[in-house]
Amino acid sequence: MKLYIKIFLTVSMIGFSSCIGAKIKNEIQVFDAATVVRSGDYVILGRGYGQDSAFYILGMIPVTKEPNVELALSQALEKFPEGRTLINIQIQQEDRPYFPLGLVTVVHVSADVVGDMKQPVDANKKKGGR
Repeated sequence: MKLYIKIFLTVSMIGFSSCIGAKIKNEIQVFDAATVVRSGDYVILGRGYGQDSAFYILGMIPVTKEPNVELALSQALEKFPEGRTLINIQIQQEDRPYFPLGLVTVVHVSADVVGDMKQPVDANKKKGGR
């Protein structure tokens, strides 16, 4: 009898420990641009990343506000001060269950940050000449 209890406890602990910190990727969304880009006079400054998260007790009761995609988008844009808008946007939602406490939902955003093309400065204008 004691052997069965030990086996049951071992199997259940292994099963419950696999739930701790597991990542479940729910959905991936892809968008062309955050705003309408009407010209080709831009340069890609780099790849920006942002994220926001929320915690739910027992996976149902929210403790924090739900993840905000706009906040994650602004974090991606803030990393490049010259950035004007985002293109090639990928939004991914991920659930991380922490048994028995609750669930953390994370929204990841990655996008190309776009800025204005830099105009070459004429040497005469730089020195104050005509």
